[in-house]
Amino acid sequence: MWIYDLPNWALFVLFTGAAIGLSWSAVFLLRPVMTRLFQREEPDQRNGLFDMVLSGTGLFYGLLLGLIAAATYSSYVEAEDTVNAEASVIATLHRDITGYPEPLRGQLHHDLESYVAWVIDEAWPQQRQGIEPTAGVARATAMLDRLIAFEPVTEGQKVVHAETFTQFNKFIDLRRQRLNDVAQGLPGPLWVVIGLGAAINLVLLSMLAVGRVAAHLLISGLFAVFVAMMIFLIASMDNPFRGEFSIAPTAFEKLQQNLFRR
Repeated sequence: MWIYDLPNWALFVLFTGAAIGLSWSAVFLLRPVMTRLFQREEPDQRNGLFDMVLSGTGLFYGLLLGLIAAATYSSYVEAEDTVNAEASVIATLHRDITGYPEPLRGQLHHDLESYVAWVIDEAWPQQRQGIEPTAGVARATAMLDRLIAFEPVTEGQKVVHAETFTQFNKFIDLRRQRLNDVAQGLPGPLWVVIGLGAAINLVLLSMLAVGRVAAHLLISGLFAVFVAMMIFLIASMDNPFRGEFSIAPTAFEKLQQNLFRR
């Protein structure tokens, strides 16, 4: 989605500008209309009616935004934990592989080093574009083929081989989970509900009877900014690998620096 190509400040300005624009436009358009419709009612009666409606819609919409924001943040943290766990398992694999004889040990170490470099240089830029990288399958399969072809002779080699397979299976699971997180995001219908809910509440607020236009614009504008901030927070964390506020390959870069000395 094109909004993830924007820096955070531009994305924030986009949401707040759209919300304030809608809110203030509704104030200017609906003030004369509502004055004519409620000309026989006192302002307090009119506000009492809309207060009752706003209390319901505002409560449920605020609860919805809060729950979605919490769930989105939780998903973001889980995706970040998956990346860190994958890097940790690779470090464990690198340590276990030292128990293999040459030349297999050197080949597997090279495979791991090449995989980490590929994740940083090629896979991550694709993930930032919302593309699931597929070239890692061949790299993982090549490592698996080397492990399967090895026949342990001593008891020590058998123990190392079994432990390496355990860690390799964890690596495959975590890698698959990371790739699944690339396409993670709120479903389209939920975004429609978020957008319509914001519009309805902003329009309802513009229908209140406020004596001075400036005061009405101030109240509606502040509410619009708050709603826009919540939507911005949700949108920026919705896709954990996209946008400026996204998961960086820091864990893999540390592996490259500390483990492979690159």
